[in-house]
Amino acid sequence: MSKNIKRGIVRIVLVSIYAICVMKLVTYVMPSNIKFEPKSGIPKEFFALLYLFFFNMNVEGSLFFDRYLNKKLPWFYFPKKRLLTQVSLIFSWAIVSIIIPFTAWYYVNDESFIYPRAPVIIFVGSIIFLLVFIGISVTINFFKQSQKSLLEAEYYKQEKLKAEYRVLQNQVNPHFLFNSLNVLIAEIKHNPKTAVEFTRKLSKVYRYVLQSKNYDLISLKEELAFIDSFIFLHKVRLGEALNYEVTISDGTKYLKMPPLTLQILIENAIKHNVANEENILHIRINETGENTLIISNNIQPIHGEVESTYTGLINLSKRFELLKKKGFNFGENNGKFKVTIPLIDQ
Repeated sequence: MSKNIKRGIVRIVLVSIYAICVMKLVTYVMPSNIKFEPKSGIPKEFFALLYLFFFNMNVEGSLFFDRYLNKKLPWFYFPKKRLLTQVSLIFSWAIVSIIIPFTAWYYVNDESFIYPRAPVIIFVGSIIFLLVFIGISVTINFFKQSQKSLLEAEYYKQEKLKAEYRVLQNQVNPHFLFNSLNVLIAEIKHNPKTAVEFTRKLSKVYRYVLQSKNYDLISLKEELAFIDSFIFLHKVRLGEALNYEVTISDGTKYLKMPPLTLQILIENAIKHNVANEENILHIRINETGENTLIISNNIQPIHGEVESTYTGLINLSKRFELLKKKGFNFGENNGKFKVTIPLIDQ
């Protein structure tokens, strides 16, 4: 039996004991001339079961909403909205699970609402105390969630730093610099205009990589501007062997993503696939109309290459997970490698 089930059973037992104690106390202070004789003919035992059911339903429902809101409105990211929503749900659920059923009971049995003050105060007080108990439970959960969110934020920061380091390492590794400098030397000799543009683009690539550490999210428009420079460097080297196309509406370009996401994916495509006149590498970036992008490339693996460990892709998946954004996935499909990226609207 799991811990959650055990805790649930213990909680139901404790709430039931509490409800029984309240019932006994109300009965004890009730004047002797007032008797429980429901006109609907429902036995006392059945009423007692309904009484326990509604008390437990109130507690379990409130805690269910708390767990649900942990996923939809985490305390760490939406504190004010979460507080208002949480309080509203707790009181609304108290009305639905306790006040409405007991009010309906009185109507069904033609009972008067004029009761001695003591039992009414005890019963209302028990409801308030029950809400306080729920509030304490929610408060404990708040501190747990805050601690968890802080740890996740720190973990995300570390993962982001690792990703940036790997990207920077790829850009400044001897192989990349050797290729870039060789291309630049060749262009200076044969095509000075292209050499000047190549130098500008190379500068933009390094500047963007170094500045990206200052942002958790960046607009798709800025990321695509960076990718244009990045692709230019590779096209100067690969020529028509590299074909790159983007089909994205202007409105989508203002959505956001973790910086360097597209760079990692395009770098992987170029790194792990053949690109020459006979085997043109096609890289496509398209939107799906559901605030997601699909980055795809045809698969033409380099002969003798060690199978990829997908380190960069797994890192990206973790980053989206820590941002509480679902939908990132990747895999092969009909001779193409496809990566789906969820865009963030905030």
